Amino acid sequence: MTRAEYEDQDGVAIAAMIGLLTGCGALPPKDVAKQAFDYAEAMAEERKVRLGEKPPFGD
Repeated sequence: MTRAEYEDQDGVAIAAMIGLLTGCGALPPKDVAKQAFDYAEAMAEERKVRLGEKPPFGD
């Protein structure tokens, strides 16, 4: 995983965590954190299916 992919996954997980905290009520923090990263991983997988690999900079 590149640094950009790492930061992207981290950002998606934080956004998912905010959604989980505002929409689901009081869940244990460890459950919220795990679900947030599950959502981030699913989004990264779906992005590859729909958009393919990210093209390099250049030309």
